[in-house]
Amino acid sequence: LPFLDVFEPYDRLQISLHTSGPLMMWLAERHPEYLDRIRMLVDVGRIEIVGGPQYEPILTMLPTSDRIGQIQSYSAWLQRNLGAVPEGMWTPERVWESSLTSDVVDGGIRYTVLDDFHFRAAGLRDHQLNGYFLTEDDGRVLRVFPGSERLRYSIPFQPAAETIAYCREVAEQSPGAVLTFGDDGEKFGTWPDTKAHVYEKGWLRSLFDALSENSDWLHTVTLGRAVQEAPPAGKVYLP
Repeated sequence: LPFLDVFEPYDRLQISLHTSGPLMMWLAERHPEYLDRIRMLVDVGRIEIVGGPQYEPILTMLPTSDRIGQIQSYSAWLQRNLGAVPEGMWTPERVWESSLTSDVVDGGIRYTVLDDFHFRAAGLRDHQLNGYFLTEDDGRVLRVFPGSERLRYSIPFQPAAETIAYCREVAEQSPGAVLTFGDDGEKFGTWPDTKAHVYEKGWLRSLFDALSENSDWLHTVTLGRAVQEAPPAGKVYLP
C-alpha cells in the first residue's frame, strides 16, 4: 500500500506487479479495497499483473502436473478477482532449471524474469543482456528477461541519479535496449531500515521523479509491452 500510494500519481510510469498467492488471498479477505485499487490501475494500463504458482512453491521440487496446476490455479484466481489473465510469471526465489520451460508454457505463461546470472552461466556477456531471450524445451518456447544485477544492487540503496546514469550509459551504447529490474518487494519497506529510507526520507519518490524527468528517452514499460514492442535479443539455453 505505501508503494502504491507513491506510485499512483506518476501517470507516465508502468510496472509489472506480482503478489504471492497467499498474500493476495489474505488481501482479498481483509482489504478488498486494495484489490479494487489494483484493478483500477490494471484497467488503465498502469499495472500489469504477473502470475505464478498459487502458493509460491519452488517449482523444481514439484512434479510436472503440480507445476502446471499451481500456475493455472493462480491465473484463474487472478482472472476471477482482478479481471486479469497473466501472460507473465514470477519464478519463486528465481530458482530455475531448463526442464521448467515446457511446464511453464503449458501452464499458459509466455514470459518470466530470471537473474542475469543464469544468462552469464550460459555464456552471454553483460553487454548482451539488454533485452529478452527465447528459450525452448520439448518444442515449447518461453521468453525470459535477464533481471539486472546492477539495478538490483542500486535500487533502492543508491541515489536515484546513479540508476539514471547507468540507464543512460546503456542507452548510448545500445539504442533501443531493454533493461529489466525485477526484485523482491520486501526491499521497499520490510528489510531493516528500508521503510524510513524508501518512504519517510523520500527515496522512492526521488526515483519516480527522475524516471519522469527523463521520459523523453527513458521509458518504463511492463514486461508484456516489452514483448509486444521489442524483438527478442536471441536464443539461449539456460543451464
